[in-house]
Amino acid sequence: MNERCFDCPRRCGADRNRVTGFCGIGGYARVAKLVDPFYFEEPCLGKLSAVFFGGCNLRCSYCQNYLISRGAAGEEYTDERLAAAFDNITEGNALDLVTPTHCLSSLERAFSLTKKCRRVIYNTSGYETAEGVRRAKCFTSVFLADYKYALGDVAKKFSGAADYPETALAAIKLMRETKDEWEDIDCERVLTSGLVVRHLVLPGHVDNSIKALNIIADELGTDTVISLMSQFTPNGVGEPNARLKRIEYKIVAEHALKLGFGSGYFQSFDSADSKYTPDF
Repeated sequence: MNERCFDCPRRCGADRNRVTGFCGIGGYARVAKLVDPFYFEEPCLGKLSAVFFGGCNLRCSYCQNYLISRGAAGEEYTDERLAAAFDNITEGNALDLVTPTHCLSSLERAFSLTKKCRRVIYNTSGYETAEGVRRAKCFTSVFLADYKYALGDVAKKFSGAADYPETALAAIKLMRETKDEWEDIDCERVLTSGLVVRHLVLPGHVDNSIKALNIIADELGTDTVISLMSQFTPNGVGEPNARLKRIEYKIVAEHALKLGFGSGYFQSFDSADSKYTPDF
């Protein structure tokens, strides 16, 4: 293992063989939960099995998975154990890696040991380095990437990452180079290679969402598959601590249509409920 970690934009330089990094974990991946099968991602991704990793390099104040992102819940997995977990998921399912960024080195080692070839979904906050994206491309089929913030002050307030807008955009532009490819699998139209960009509308910050959609349209193109989410649920710990208003989501959704996005998802307002948060 590398002595010091610079895998994510935090570049904390921690020797994760001896101490935990900014992300909260050491030299091996920490698995908080394996959900097999998993039904709560965008339908175009097909049948999935999800691995939720403990710890996080972004650590948003409003995170719905707060217990694992801040508490680094779960068990530490050796590379061999992680590879075996990947091989043992339901046959035919894609592997959904949830919050994988800070586990990149572990993932590279584990995939070198796997015996089965599967579609892999790299389910990221978007806060990635360019080098990290290039490394992830070696085992990733589809990037499922958030573009959370277009405004640096909002990114700093809620995630302590004022550089998020430009850093995530540069990373997602590299992901966009992976050509979108579709196949009919089990009578469903499935994205087998490419990119889906997610954006969560935050209460009180419609301006952030409007600008984020403008940037996605201008920099990535309106043929980008987007997923506009309304599922914000206060976690009872951090901010924002209010619920998203229906009118806020409506304004953002209508702007997406006005921009001409032709492929993707709007989310039912019923999704803003804690029942959609996995039990850790």
